[in-house]
Amino acid sequence: MSKLPISPIIKERIQLRLLEQFDLPMTLKWRNQDHIRKWFIHPEVISPEQHREWFEAYLQRDNDYLFIIEETQNLNKPVGQISLYNIDWDGKCAEYGRLMIGEADAQGRGLAKEASRLLLQYAFKVLGMERIDLEVFRDNEPAIAIYRSCGFWEVSELEGLKKFVVDGKCVRLK
Repeated sequence: MSKLPISPIIKERIQLRLLEQFDLPMTLKWRNQDHIRKWFIHPEVISPEQHREWFEAYLQRDNDYLFIIEETQNLNKPVGQISLYNIDWDGKCAEYGRLMIGEADAQGRGLAKEASRLLLQYAFKVLGMERIDLEVFRDNEPAIAIYRSCGFWEVSELEGLKKFVVDGKCVRLK
């Protein structure tokens, strides 16, 4: 199965669009910021070559969708990214993550929360997902607050990682 073409997802001041090759320098810059990469499972600095290799493999996966978050009212620019991956189309479940707001002037504006709600709504209503999981470091309190506000609940913790889940039948996303 080839990657599903997804048109931009738009609501209020947010647009989510699929990652494109021209985005790679920007997303690499975001990902390699110390205050962002420390929250990734693999927190090492990534080289441009590693990022390009990841992107080439990403293009071949039909179960991995990374979206660029664009703020469309005040900043009018790409500000971060968010993803659904490890999608099990038959099982109707996916993993959520790779969330970051990489632009300093966009941080603290509620954009990560708004983008999360928009992507979850799309996953449940359009893609037909029934459950979405995520993992987060237990001390990443700002991210955990966003996840809880979107309806995720904690199901386990192992070696400093908390696992959260949200069920499409139980959550109401505005």
